[in-house]
Amino acid sequence: MKKSLLILLFYTAFFQAKAQTNTPDQNVKIFYDCQTDCYETYIKQELKGVDFVRDPNFADVHIQITSETNASGGETYHVHFMGKNEFSAMDEEFSFSTNSDMTSEQIRKKLLEYLKAGLVPFWIKKGKAGQLLVELKLPAKKQEKIKDPWNYWVFKIAMNGWFNGNSNNTYENINGSLSAKQIKEKYKLYFSTNYSYGKSEYKYMNSVITSEKKSFRIKGAEVFSINQHWSYGFFQEYTRSLYSNLKNSYEAYTGIEYNIYPYRENAKKNWIFSARIGGIYNEYYEETIYEKTNEFLGRVNLTMSNSYVLKWGNVYTKIGYNVFLHDPKLNSYNFGGGADLRLMKGLNFNVFGRYSVTHDQINIAAGDLSLEEILLRQKQLQSGYSYYMGVGLNYSLGSIYNTIVNPRFDQFF
Repeated sequence: MKKSLLILLFYTAFFQAKAQTNTPDQNVKIFYDCQTDCYETYIKQELKGVDFVRDPNFADVHIQITSETNASGGETYHVHFMGKNEFSAMDEEFSFSTNSDMTSEQIRKKLLEYLKAGLVPFWIKKGKAGQLLVELKLPAKKQEKIKDPWNYWVFKIAMNGWFNGNSNNTYENINGSLSAKQIKEKYKLYFSTNYSYGKSEYKYMNSVITSEKKSFRIKGAEVFSINQHWSYGFFQEYTRSLYSNLKNSYEAYTGIEYNIYPYRENAKKNWIFSARIGGIYNEYYEETIYEKTNEFLGRVNLTMSNSYVLKWGNVYTKIGYNVFLHDPKLNSYNFGGGADLRLMKGLNFNVFGRYSVTHDQINIAAGDLSLEEILLRQKQLQSGYSYYMGVGLNYSLGSIYNTIVNPRFDQFF
């Protein structure tokens, strides 16, 4: 009985797999490769005449979607249609922009329309020309250039807090921020301020241990475009932080940046070198390990970063170097990067990490810290390095088609 059941299951699976690979289908097979929020469930429900496949090798078209934040606070989406197999000669890319006032419903409908437009040549080659209905929307008359009453300024105000606890401890945290930016084709002006307050109370025996953290920061930047590869700018920052022993900290820099690739290709690839030089003036709550209560120092910051979005995944790296001009030994190095790689059908590998060598912690307060201050992280400790790293591997198998969407009880899966 068991043997018969196993044979029956084997032949059922075999003929199902055979039917899957041999069933003639005039739908366009697409591999939906999204590097941002692409409303995948909605697209699968609403986009007809296609089959979604899990492996790009089985696709007629590899659709790659990337995005970058635009001046209005929205996103500029880049939708790249790359033909595969018999469609390998077909390659097209569309771009469209959203703004901060658009709802998710408006954005996903716009994305759907651009997907339909890009798939038209593939549907035609699949023999579906007679099933297409094409409508071209033309403006009734020539529209005048719209004058922006805000002059390209975008403001954002945010406030959030969280509170929790039990019979042994309580936590509370409040954050507030304000930002303003004006972004034009050859000019960018940015300003932000942030305030954070946190308090924790721990009950131990008959005593209560309290930990408080406060910080305040203001940042500003003005950036100018020279051409598609070069930019320069000015940067300012003010910080107050009890944890970092900074009563008042003022920073000002001027810098220059070079991108090997044109900035218009930034959503897919970039290789950027930047250099900034400036000065820092610090006033400390407590005397530092270098016996300073205040000081002015010159500083240089060098950075190299690159990122690539490719058919088989994406990779990025960043290297930074900081040094105080009065003493080259006071420096720090930062190495970071990551990758999300599609190794083979159904198998993906991702890794990310950062390692920092910190020999420039001039703000560390002198004297020994109590066990309470260390455990509650009330003050910053001197450390020669820091790091974090993550790695992951995931594999899936089964049907190469996944057009069907069933969202029932998704929260339990």
